[in-house]
Amino acid sequence: MRDCRKLELALALVASLSAQLFFAAAVHAQGFREDRAGTEGPGFKTGRLVLHPGLSLEGGYDSNVFLQDQNAEDSFLLRLTGYLDVATEGSIRQAEGDTQRAAPQKIEFRGGLGVAYYHFFIDRIADNAAADAHIDFSYNPSQVFSLQVRNLFRRTVRPFSDPNTVEGRTIGYGSNNNTASLDLVGRSKSQVLEGRVGYTNQFAFFDADIYQYGNTMTHRVPASFSWSFFPTSALVWDLGFSAQRFDADRLATSPTLLSDNERIASAIGYNGALTERFSLSAFVGYAVGFYDLGDDFDGVTARVEARWRPRPTVTLTGGYDRDYVPSFIGNFTLMNRLYLETRFIVSGALELGVKAWVSFDKSGLAVTPDGVLLDSNQPYREDIRLFTAFFAEYRFKAWLALFGELGYLADFTDFEYSGVEPLVEPTASYQKFQAWVGLRVFY
Repeated sequence: MRDCRKLELALALVASLSAQLFFAAAVHAQGFREDRAGTEGPGFKTGRLVLHPGLSLEGGYDSNVFLQDQNAEDSFLLRLTGYLDVATEGSIRQAEGDTQRAAPQKIEFRGGLGVAYYHFFIDRIADNAAADAHIDFSYNPSQVFSLQVRNLFRRTVRPFSDPNTVEGRTIGYGSNNNTASLDLVGRSKSQVLEGRVGYTNQFAFFDADIYQYGNTMTHRVPASFSWSFFPTSALVWDLGFSAQRFDADRLATSPTLLSDNERIASAIGYNGALTERFSLSAFVGYAVGFYDLGDDFDGVTARVEARWRPRPTVTLTGGYDRDYVPSFIGNFTLMNRLYLETRFIVSGALELGVKAWVSFDKSGLAVTPDGVLLDSNQPYREDIRLFTAFFAEYRFKAWLALFGELGYLADFTDFEYSGVEPLVEPTASYQKFQAWVGLRVFY
């Protein structure tokens, strides 16, 4: 059986090489941004390093804390966030816009730690702290051969479902993810050709015992090759092999069928600026997934993103994603997502924006470990997920900003899990409104 599996993987690899790619674009965030390097100030210089501290205090409201389809519980929230980033001077992006790129350095480094303390005004959720820590190290980043080492740890504590148990009054919703990667990069002397190969290890685990059946370890071997033509355009080919493993001892408590698996994804496409105001990413690929138990998958993947900047103060971004993503229901979910974001800067100090996406998703066969349907009325979970938000930020000073966001999130589905064991994902359809307003200081 394993020999057949190896043969299938080899054939899938050949098919992937002749098929095409997935290319990830930047993820935009608002408010107290996860991409802190894009909003930091000049910092405090200490030799070759620069320190960037920041602090944010926010008040919020959540109309459906546990993502329930009925009898939703709402709550006000407080969030206090602080961080400290450290970077070599050459890698800094100044908030006030020094457009001159620093001379290449042999070593570039960026690291940091951020902590966000949450308080909900309902007894069902205890106070808890989210966190993120990152290290990004590059050796010889502009030379023919270079080395990149990265590690990212992220911890979230917001509820992701209603556990449907007595423990729900005291349960913790901590979800932790650590991703470590090593990449070797080779370039031609002209910088026209670039290839890279690496290794990534991802470890994901939950605080609460009732969710730890979802703990996973994933090993990934990525490779890519790009050819730059014109100053701002490139053809990119990407290939990745992933092997995901669950904790066999903890799977005995899982209410859903979960399986060790191997996945291959490959794609090819274009990324670059067509004019000074318009840029485009367009990729098409093929992905396959083999699971020890349950459904396998194979199919076409795609990503298209267009970015238009008609004026220096106006940015429009829109795109489409089609991909197979890991899921705790049915092994995987086929996602087709459309998204749009626009940003405006008024009088140099006020930024306004709207972002929205809609996703049409379908899982593999959704069953228990015994092969019983999770929803007796349908074998697959199908969802229409919708998100939209309005955000604003006003800078009183280059280091002081007032910001706010009003958002709506919904999942429309006929699927409804009626079991008593807790699921990591929401059990049925839901809708929620969320609002935040806060003040942040950064330097």
